[in-house]
Amino acid sequence: DREQAKFDEYYEEMPWLALPYSDRDTKGKLSKKFKVQGIPTFVILDASTGKLITKDGRQGVGEDPKAESFPWPPKPLSETLSGKVLRGSGDARQEVDVLELTGRPVGLYFSAHWCPPCRGFTPQLIKTYNKIKEEYKKEFEIIFVSSDRSEESFDDYFKDMPWMALPYGDDRIKTLSKLFGISGIPTLIIVEDLQTGKIITKDGRGAV
Repeated sequence: DREQAKFDEYYEEMPWLALPYSDRDTKGKLSKKFKVQGIPTFVILDASTGKLITKDGRQGVGEDPKAESFPWPPKPLSETLSGKVLRGSGDARQEVDVLELTGRPVGLYFSAHWCPPCRGFTPQLIKTYNKIKEEYKKEFEIIFVSSDRSEESFDDYFKDMPWMALPYGDDRIKTLSKLFGISGIPTLIIVEDLQTGKIITKDGRGAV
């Protein structure tokens, strides 16, 4: 709120606690800590530890108004990604169960054909990927998470990639973008394993 009177009027309707309007410094620190970019935002913490449970309590309220799944912890990454991914292109394209990737590091590559920095970075990533797989014999996979604007563009871009991809227009694309707070592409996120979802780095692009 922009003034004390408006804060008082709004808070009068609420049955919970509130940070005093005058404590703008703490409000700013909390917004920065949780990277609040728009409102309403509903962040839920464990009161005893301060550990973050979810930044998307708003969606929890919307989808579960009876609070049967409260406090709406995020699904494991393996569950979020559950389903088929694509491997190969053209007649050689196959559908593969994402569970095949369990137990190894996975890169989530957010990219699109229309993005010049993406088209510049993808050849570098291909070289690094091939080196990891062929020279170092490491168990590692990448999943292309496309922001392409047409299936034709997706197909044209993906045909040169040696890794896997979510199908064009797949619902999991928006879910993953929201889960990892993707605000720009190309972005390469490396996770330890799909089961744990533990993030190794959000700046795989810089590492490459």
